Amino acid sequence: MNLFIRYSAIALLFAGSVWAQPAGGPPPREDKCRTERETYCKDMKHGPELHRCLEDNSSKLSATCKAHLAEMKDRHEKFKAACADDESKYCKNVDRGPAHMKCLRENESKLSAACKAALPPPPPDRR
Repeated sequence: MNLFIRYSAIALLFAGSVWAQPAGGPPPREDKCRTERETYCKDMKHGPELHRCLEDNSSKLSATCKAHLAEMKDRHEKFKAACADDESKYCKNVDRGPAHMKCLRENESKLSAACKAALPPPPPDRR
């Protein structure tokens, strides 16, 4: 019986270390379109080109990926509506794309509460 308790304790410690999340931040985001991206848009970087590729292949996408893309589109529309005034005030002369988002992030302390709430998290560090 004593041996059983020891092995059970060791098993629980091992299971806890396997399932524990790494310290130092949130868990990585799940890529809900990974299979589709690797199948249809293999060599494309994240961004507008990849999005266009996925849209071009929309009839072949899984339901999970389609739902994810619809959710992202909805978030983008809400972001545009919430940040329209701030964009014209602080980033009017900045080209759309990464530079535009960088401008908003640099002016984050000045943005309206609605725009701050709608601002997407920064992309994961891709090293």
